[in-house]
Amino acid sequence: MAAYQECNARVPAVPERTTQHAQIICYLNDSGNEYNGNLGARISSIFVIGGVSTILTFFPVVAKRVPKLHIPLYVYLFARYFGSGVIVATA
Repeated sequence: MAAYQECNARVPAVPERTTQHAQIICYLNDSGNEYNGNLGARISSIFVIGGVSTILTFFPVVAKRVPKLHIPLYVYLFARYFGSGVIVATA
């Protein structure tokens, strides 16, 4: 703890072998952290993105196989190209 209170020097971006361990600890403690604790929102966003991507990927298949839906052409094309983009981006 005393090493942290005495340390005011900044550590270079790439620490050299001569850099003291206490200086590195001091720098890491002073640097701060931008993480705000919203882990639930980050994890749920993965499922939301996966769900929307899955729905829009399979939408053209369902729209072609169920003729009673009467999907407008521009909605069908949007979903079709969105689904193709998801597949290409994943590959």
